[in-house]
Amino acid sequence: MNINSKQHQPDIIIIGAGIIGLSIAYHILEVDPKLSITILEKEKVLGVGSTGKGTGSIRYQFISPIHRQLSLLGRDFFVNFESAFNTPIWYLEKGSLLLAVNEGLWNQLQLTTEQAVAESIPMKLLDREELIRNYPYLDGDRFLGGTLCPWDAYADPYAVLAELYAAVRRRGVNVYFGQEVTKIILEGDKAQGVETSQETIWSPLIVNAAGPYAAQSAAMAGITIPVQPFRRQVYVCTNPKDVPKANPLIIDLASGFYMHQEANGKTVLLGGTDKDTWPGFEELVDKSLAEDFFLTAIEAIPSAIDVKWLRTYTGICEQTPDFHPIIGEAPGLKGFFLANGFSGHGFMHAPAAGRIVADLILNGKTELIDINLFHPDRFTVRNN
Repeated sequence: MNINSKQHQPDIIIIGAGIIGLSIAYHILEVDPKLSITILEKEKVLGVGSTGKGTGSIRYQFISPIHRQLSLLGRDFFVNFESAFNTPIWYLEKGSLLLAVNEGLWNQLQLTTEQAVAESIPMKLLDREELIRNYPYLDGDRFLGGTLCPWDAYADPYAVLAELYAAVRRRGVNVYFGQEVTKIILEGDKAQGVETSQETIWSPLIVNAAGPYAAQSAAMAGITIPVQPFRRQVYVCTNPKDVPKANPLIIDLASGFYMHQEANGKTVLLGGTDKDTWPGFEELVDKSLAEDFFLTAIEAIPSAIDVKWLRTYTGICEQTPDFHPIIGEAPGLKGFFLANGFSGHGFMHAPAAGRIVADLILNGKTELIDINLFHPDRFTVRNN
């Protein structure tokens, strides 16, 4: 198909067919189904990027109020997904535990709990005695206490991605794989279209949802954004012997260690301690990190000493300096929108991002959230 022809000049171009790009397309068409949208994806198949390698965590327990707001904006989307789309995503509200090892973190959790409850998030404080009584597999000498939120959930990232892809395709969205954007076409201070590895496509509205490649895509339009890709290793292991099925997600705030139990209850995903890795796009596994990682895991859950290490994979996390996303129209450039830098929370915050960007494009504003919290101009610089 020659997408350079006049009949294929879309109203909107979205760069990236990951969970953010597909959510934006879906939410735009929910409001205005007559719009034509083209999505361009550099990979050759769906789901081989960051979304497909995610752990599927959906959390409301965040120290950052901004992250809590984004999670709340997406709650109905996930809770009602299976009935709305008539497809399983293995959604399960199994809760999560945030654990504090010192007074500073414990005080922080107490403040976060107070704020979350005021926002109608059912977050509960657990002192050391309650923690060990309910979760005896934890190291009782390590943790002062923690918090539990029963809303925190799991859903299959690829299942959600695949159904969103099917939904937008049914609504006429053209999704082109293996078409990397190589140039943003500008006319003065306005976006006009893109050049890809194969074609030129014209459109006055372009959305950068390129995930780890967001900075490169923005640079083509003369925009600098501090979004860097970081490698994150995930260790797939057998479930620790004394950890029951349907166990909450465990997060040790001090070390970053997490344990995410998969839906079958037989295997777990472990990770979170490689916070200081160098940025990069290569999805390489660094086995030299394993020893220190498993020692950290054993500090939190002693029976982790007996788990069977099945395999390790690496995903790429796009990250901003303040760990909050960049959402909005690029300063000084009309028609070029940014939805980038979700810092590992792209899957859970994709519904919110989709709703916000749809509002900005269709209405020129949004009342869902204070957009100034995410405004690109806190970081971006227009290059002359």
